[in-house]
Order: sequence, then structure tokens, then C-alpha cells
Amino acid sequence: MDDPQKELYDLERLLVDVKAKPIPLSYACLRKITNDFSQEIGHGGFGVVYMGNLQNGKVAVKKLSRIDDFSEKQFEDELLCLIRVKHRNVVRFLGYCSDTSQQAVNHNGEYVRLTPTARAF
Repeated sequence: MDDPQKELYDLERLLVDVKAKPIPLSYACLRKITNDFSQEIGHGGFGVVYMGNLQNGKVAVKKLSRIDDFSEKQFEDELLCLIRVKHRNVVRFLGYCSDTSQQAVNHNGEYVRLTPTARAF
């Protein structure tokens, strides 16, 4: 992401628009909304969950810590699963940050991962 203000605006919009799709986020944006990952609110097998603060509300940000045990394929599978989940007992998935050069996009009703060169079509 090249525009941090647009990222924050888009993230705020996601909180109020329940039909909005998850978006890619920069690591800098996540650092900003979590105050540099300062408030831990939980943890699990693959990472720590931090409190994030936006103007329109609070969000949870999970930061993976065991990336050596979490392959790119596992990350992709988890990302695509979280994007599809819609249930009243499951937290809504707003966005993701990844070190890869790929991005999840909706193509003909299915979420697929594309590299920057594939996004050109």
C-alpha cells in the first residue's frame, strides 16, 4: 500500500460496511493501529493477538510468530478460509498483511491468490 491514510480510511469503512470485502494492509498500518503491538489481548499456537484502535471501534490483530512452522500454503489456505467465513459466532475478517508478493482477489466468485504480474490482466 502506498497511501497510509487511504488504508486507514478503507479499514474504518470496513467496520461499518458489513458487505465490504477484506483488504490487504501494510505492516506499517498494523503497527500504527496497534500502537506498535503494545497491548496483547491473547495468544495461540501460531501468534499473539493485539488490540487495535480505529476511530470507529476496536479490532483484533493477530501477528504470526511461528512463521517457520507456517508455510506459504498454510497461510494462503487460512486466508482464503477466513475470507469465506460468515457466521454470527466468528469475528469478521477485515484484512491481512503478508510478506509475499501475492494478493487474494475475487475472480468469478472465487478467491484466488495472484502475483503482481498476474494482476495485470
